[in-house]
Amino acid sequence: MASTDRIRRLLKIISILQSGRFINTRELSDECRVSRRTIFRDIEKLRESGLRIAFDEQRQGYQFQDSRFLLPADLTTEEVLALITLCQDLADEETGIAHLAPARTAAFKLASVLPRDMRKYIGDSMELHRMRLDAQADLHGTEEFYERLFAAMQKRCAVRIRYYCFTDGREISTLLHPYRFYFCHRSWYVIGRSSLHKEIRTFHLKRFRQVEILHDKPYEIPPRFSLDAYFGNAWNMIREKDQPFHVVIRFAPLVAANVAEVHWHKTQQVDTLPDGSIEYHVDVDGLTEIVWWVLGYGDKANVISPPELQRKVVEHARGMLRHYETKD
Repeated sequence: MASTDRIRRLLKIISILQSGRFINTRELSDECRVSRRTIFRDIEKLRESGLRIAFDEQRQGYQFQDSRFLLPADLTTEEVLALITLCQDLADEETGIAHLAPARTAAFKLASVLPRDMRKYIGDSMELHRMRLDAQADLHGTEEFYERLFAAMQKRCAVRIRYYCFTDGREISTLLHPYRFYFCHRSWYVIGRSSLHKEIRTFHLKRFRQVEILHDKPYEIPPRFSLDAYFGNAWNMIREKDQPFHVVIRFAPLVAANVAEVHWHKTQQVDTLPDGSIEYHVDVDGLTEIVWWVLGYGDKANVISPPELQRKVVEHARGMLRHYETKD
């Protein structure tokens, strides 16, 4: 709600300033019903977004100058509303996806050139759409790494990185050819070829400790590389090569509809049974990730096959039970 209120207030400030008259912060605070300090922050935010807001010392007021950005003639009101709504939620500073500040600035620039009627309609309609993202990884302090990796990808320059590897339990150093950024599992990842591992690997942005761009070491992305091919039939991101499994899980009626209505995986098939339960079929490369999904449904999920997944579920369930067993 706070994010929606702020976007609506920024749209209102833009409308006021575009009227052509000079207006001071006290008048703006009265019209927007917020403190002058908030107005100062809002104006700075709009300026950071590239909007030209002039302050006249003699008149002691602000005025919005003509925008340098043009609205495409065929962009509909609904399309503009969708874009601004996406920007406000996906790029929210507190609850959105990290490092998407350009989306916020783009929204303000777009709003600045809208006709007055369209801007009012969007301001009034923003509460009708709301997205809530899952809990996000704390990526504070990774801005510099993100920017350097992005620059390296654009220039096709290798990077020397220091990285904390959970698998090895230590910090490693490797030459990395970064191919792609990938947002999944509530965080940003970098997909690229590591000289240390001699293969394409996935690196979590939060675990980078140092990134040095090597301008004298260009690289090329293999023509056949794609994220779809790299992840294969992984349940999410962990592809265990040479371990394809056809998984069949029976879900009880209580959760069957919930499971069936979601597209969990590109290979899934769902068969509805007479008693209201379902049999869920999926082909996955590895069982490490899907076992956690199955455990999340507790006793309402029954693994029919393969036996390897049955054993993993039993092993985890026994381990969980040991935490709560009463000791004599």
